[in-house]
Amino acid sequence: MAEKLLVIDNISKRFGGLQATNEVSFDVNKGEILGIIGPNGAGKSTLFNLITGFYPIDSGSITYRGSRIDGLTPDKICKLGITRTFQVARPFGGLTVADNILVACLPKADKVSAARARVEEVLKIVSLDKKAGVLGADLTTLERKRLELGKALATNPEILLLDEVMTGLKPKEMDDMMELIRELKKTKTIVIVEHVMRVIMNVSDRIIVLDHGHKIAEGLPKEIAENPTVIEAYLGRGAKNA
Repeated sequence: MAEKLLVIDNISKRFGGLQATNEVSFDVNKGEILGIIGPNGAGKSTLFNLITGFYPIDSGSITYRGSRIDGLTPDKICKLGITRTFQVARPFGGLTVADNILVACLPKADKVSAARARVEEVLKIVSLDKKAGVLGADLTTLERKRLELGKALATNPEILLLDEVMTGLKPKEMDDMMELIRELKKTKTIVIVEHVMRVIMNVSDRIIVLDHGHKIAEGLPKEIAENPTVIEAYLGRGAKNA
């Protein structure tokens, strides 16, 4: 039986008159890639912000390894083992790639020397070792995406939340990123929010679908692709060709 690392139980969040998430529930199992899809405004990024403590939940609970984490600050949740990337990669432009990673390594390192050793390891994982001395401001879109992922990996998370890491990438670059995500699955549990259906269907073990803050479906990629409710709410709006 799969080990449940993260349990999202009926969480809701409202911003004024907007119900961003409405009693959303799902589990994240150890070692899987869970995909999350839905149209713009469905509540996907809000969900990541709730899990990682950037927004407080209005109701429900979030449990990681049997302990409630809702109400904790983002830095504490990160130290526990849950880290996210952001849709828009914003490196520290005046720092080198290596120093960008170093900044992310320091909070969990006992010594600076240990942090620097971790930097070299992360740079190789995200294929930026040859760009270590390049300034963050001088990176391409793909390199920025890889650096954003590298900063998340630098915290050595157990659960990695990826928020639209394919945005702005060319098809071949997407293929390379999918290969990297599959490789990361060997040591990480991954939750990925993505609009590109070719990606989400190919890398995910399970998929949940959000629409207007509600979870409307959950299942294997093939089941989701053939689900009439999903086709009506999301796939039918042009996402098939994304």
